[in-house]
Amino acid sequence: MQDEIGNNLSLLLEKINLKREEMISTAMQTSFTSEETIKCSQELDQLIIHYQTYKILENRVGFYQSVLNTISLFVMQPILSINKIK
Repeated sequence: MQDEIGNNLSLLLEKINLKREEMISTAMQTSFTSEETIKCSQELDQLIIHYQTYKILENRVGFYQSVLNTISLFVMQPILSINKIK
């Protein structure tokens, strides 16, 4: 799952950069307050929101994986010790 999130983040960053370039170009050709520029800006905002949402998800997945790894150490360590005694 974390790989999937990472791929989505990379794709979103690429889209964000392209949309930012498009917005700047549109603003230079029309104006900073033109409908086209505002539309690009709103689309850029949506891409950034999606990126931030994926980052939050990535952080949560990483956190829960760390917790599960720690728990498994506490569960597996006694089992391994018992097997060594036998």
